Amino acid sequence: MKEKTSILLIEDNAGQRKTLLDILNAKGYETFEARDGAEGLAFLHDHPVNLVLTDLGLPDITGIDILREVKSLYPAIQVIILTGSATFDSAVEATNLGAFSYLLKPYDIELLLLNIQRADEKRQTEVDRERLISELRAALAKVKLLEGIIPICMYCKKIRDDKESWQSLEKYISEHSEACFSHGICPDCEKRMEKETLNELENLKQKNKRIEMESKRCKRVAFSAILPVGRHEA
Repeated sequence: MKEKTSILLIEDNAGQRKTLLDILNAKGYETFEARDGAEGLAFLHDHPVNLVLTDLGLPDITGIDILREVKSLYPAIQVIILTGSATFDSAVEATNLGAFSYLLKPYDIELLLLNIQRADEKRQTEVDRERLISELRAALAKVKLLEGIIPICMYCKKIRDDKESWQSLEKYISEHSEACFSHGICPDCEKRMEKETLNELENLKQKNKRIEMESKRCKRVAFSAILPVGRHEA
């Protein structure tokens, strides 16, 4: 079951705070409230939420100060600024500090709900990205690496492992890394093997020829041995 998106509303106007909280609760969000910036930041210290909706003009600190603090301590939390006295400079500053949106009061409730939905989607995307990065780092940490001096036979090319046993190069690398082997033949070895194969065929041909000649000689000797004496003299 999907967890509810949690929202902290920081608003000093009690009537506006209650109205918005009622709407958000009706839409299925988990809501929390704070009457000023200090109370809101203190709440976040013990109860991190998914989204923060904050008024720009609070009695103690500004919504810009809250935005700056939230993004510094809890970068995954999305912040939406609400204000009845917007200025160009505050809008630019809020955007540069990472506010998801900057909405004017009285705001259109459907527009605010849409911004909340989009902000939560962005938060979830960033959370998933960080999770994937963490999983990738964990996977990379498990990758086996070959390092240091590896004893290898200068003749047969077998490698001595830490148990003092000798293994083939392929087996050793497979056991100590993530590498896999596919066997082929290089051009130099192909020429050498071709030459060796031709020599073997020639040797086999000469051997068969000698066998054939020896066989014929043996047949002649055997044939002569069984002929009558008179036939020999003739």
